[in-house]
Amino acid sequence: MSNSVSSGFHLADGNGYMLDKGYAAACRLNLQFYLWKDSLNFNIHPSIPLPPPTPSSTSSPLRIADLACGTGLWLTDLARSLPPQTTLDGFDLFVSKFPPSQWLPNNVTLSALDILGPVPEHLVGKYDVIHLRLLILVVENSDPTSIIQNVHRMLKPGGYIQWDDLNYPDTHIVRANPALATPAFDRLREFVYSGGRHDWVLQLPSILEQNGFEDAQLEHFQDHRELTLANGEQHLMTMDEFTGSLYKKEMVEEARGVEQMVLDCCREAAQGVALSMPRVVAVARKKSEARL
Repeated sequence: MSNSVSSGFHLADGNGYMLDKGYAAACRLNLQFYLWKDSLNFNIHPSIPLPPPTPSSTSSPLRIADLACGTGLWLTDLARSLPPQTTLDGFDLFVSKFPPSQWLPNNVTLSALDILGPVPEHLVGKYDVIHLRLLILVVENSDPTSIIQNVHRMLKPGGYIQWDDLNYPDTHIVRANPALATPAFDRLREFVYSGGRHDWVLQLPSILEQNGFEDAQLEHFQDHRELTLANGEQHLMTMDEFTGSLYKKEMVEEARGVEQMVLDCCREAAQGVALSMPRVVAVARKKSEARL
């Protein structure tokens, strides 16, 4: 096994965001959104209380934020099911994937924000719900605490965090023919596991409760069988982006190793093989001021 493959996503350590920022990456993010929604069947977890979708609601309008929002598609889709007075704010470090503001719903705003940096004062205590998804390669040193603490600052007392991510530890290979040998996908499975780099995802409830949240829960979701191939190909697209970023970082030997692994996986995929990554959704409520 080459060093690049055995290192897995540790190749991203200290290198910042390691996926692409161009139009192909935006297409992959949009496809990813629809695949996630097919698996989850919701945007906001049903345990998070929301008002009915009527424009005449007399309660205070909800304020919802999506951190690392990518193309903003989660917010624009959510806007269809919520009262028009709901405020929906998206934040991402890279604004190049944002649609023009003229093409967004009137209550959706997308802005630049580094979720690893300090929370601007005007965002402190502002939101009822904050959503995050797929921050596996953003979290540093396998510790999401700094991001969770920033979310805690941005939420109102009693507000909710929803963190959706991939369950890399339980990732497995699906074969149309169980007898088929899959050495390339075996290597890819070890790559994404990355020696336990992402195990923290399954510990999110306890990490949340250690940082000012309560009633934390973690729910597990699987790919639907008929979309196994679509999900598997999307994961290979992600690996292509990662390879391109390695080249841009002049990590040429590592990039070539990952590139060859992906090419080998493509050959196996044509025979009916895919990598299946289970999904998890963590939900918790920020403690009220009286209980802090």
